[in-house]
Amino acid sequence: MLLTDGVVEGPSLLIEDGLDRVRQLVGAHAGASADELADGVLGAAELTGHEDDAAVLVLRHAPARAR
Repeated sequence: MLLTDGVVEGPSLLIEDGLDRVRQLVGAHAGASADELADGVLGAAELTGHEDDAAVLVLRHAPARAR
């Protein structure tokens, strides 16, 4: 997951607290699809009270196959 500071920082939220919030959300939704996880993180970003841009990129990959 990559994200911009607008996701985790705002007038009502310190960046450290925002990063903790994202860590908790990712841990609680580890089985979710990439789209669902991105939507959840962006939804949490709305609570920061920011006017800044907010972007999230979530990538999933299949486990490597044995050769």
